[in-house]
Amino acid sequence: MTNRTQRLKASLFAQPREISLERALLYTASHRQTEGEPVIIRRAKATAWILDKVMISIREDELIAGNRTVKPRAGIMSPEMDPYWLLNELDAFPTRPQDRFAISEEDKQIYRETLYPYWEKRSMKDFINGQMTEEVKAAVNTQIFSVNQTDKGQGHIIIDYPRLLNYGLGALVSELKTHCARQPENPFYQAVLILLEASQRHILRYAALAEEMAGHCQDPQRQQELLTIAAISRHNAQHRPTDFPQACQLFWYMNIILQYESNASSISLGRFDQYMLPFYQASLNQGQDPAYLKELLESLWVKCNDIVLLRSSSSARYFAGFPTGYTALLGGLTDTGRSAVNVLSFLCLDAYQTFSCRSRIWACGSTS
Repeated sequence: MTNRTQRLKASLFAQPREISLERALLYTASHRQTEGEPVIIRRAKATAWILDKVMISIREDELIAGNRTVKPRAGIMSPEMDPYWLLNELDAFPTRPQDRFAISEEDKQIYRETLYPYWEKRSMKDFINGQMTEEVKAAVNTQIFSVNQTDKGQGHIIIDYPRLLNYGLGALVSELKTHCARQPENPFYQAVLILLEASQRHILRYAALAEEMAGHCQDPQRQQELLTIAAISRHNAQHRPTDFPQACQLFWYMNIILQYESNASSISLGRFDQYMLPFYQASLNQGQDPAYLKELLESLWVKCNDIVLLRSSSSARYFAGFPTGYTALLGGLTDTGRSAVNVLSFLCLDAYQTFSCRSRIWACGSTS
């Protein structure tokens, strides 16, 4: 683990965990403007509004940009899922048995007076309750059984990383524009296009921020690092990655965007060593320093540990310690049944072993 990685890791735990209302406030503000539109369009516009308006930051020492919250390891709310447990537990967050968070009195008031009144009777929890019979509700109330994981968004998905990295956002936007032109009445295509274009704008916001920070930076090395982040971000907003640093950066931007969209656990990273290998080999062929590429991997593991999930007290009992489900598969088999283990498989394990943080990331596939 490099000195930089040690500093990045230490910075994650240097301050108490807080709750940020920013995502919830922006999501709600968008929904107030889109009453009556199709649900899928409203959700896309809400996420786009967040991507355009949320405060962004590039922290000291970072080689990979993209933070869900300005402060490290802050929890975010998704009252569109279930506003009721949030209201009931506002005062308990700092003192509850597991996964404590600090929250200011001002933010409690904002939740009670602004967020809760809007989402009461509009949330996913209300929709779920509306589908249940009185008999089922009675069984839930008496704890015969429970309806699980309604306190926040749920993932349990793997996005098509090979498609994202091999085509790039610009090509995907062009494809969706074609679909929208052929089927203008299809709200799914419209929603995807809204989100892809918002993703491009969000990435360009980071490019502009990195350039601005570089203009005020007195350290020549850090200034060059910021300019590199800016150049990579501008490239990624439109073009496919051509090397490992570009691929790592686009990979992480899309993970942050997914977090804004749903605040979800269990968004798997997929077969990381398989789809990233061509970009790693390209960087080596270009003469990039292997030590630098390993440091990028360590930076990614820091990023994965920056995401913590704000769960209800009942949920935190079973998921204490902030497991996010950021699980990547290493090794396994190829399509022809041969071992898929490669040089990046071992590098990922080596980088993670030296990093040694709380959140488990890797899973190893069977090679027999």
